[in-house]
Amino acid sequence: PTITYKLFVSGKSGVGKTALVATLAGTPVPPVHHETLGIEATTVYWPAKPRASGRPVIFQLHFWD
Repeated sequence: PTITYKLFVSGKSGVGKTALVATLAGTPVPPVHHETLGIEATTVYWPAKPRASGRPVIFQLHFWD
């Protein structure tokens, strides 16, 4: 089964929100800071095996940065 979440990342400029999302997505972190204009959407698929159920699930995370 796939469980979907939309995660809105907000905060002050220059604190590392885009770098965090890039790291979680496995993409290169931008080497130079530039302000994100508008919203950048990134989708990450994260497999996990919760202890309670014991069967694997896939988390589909939509990061809005």
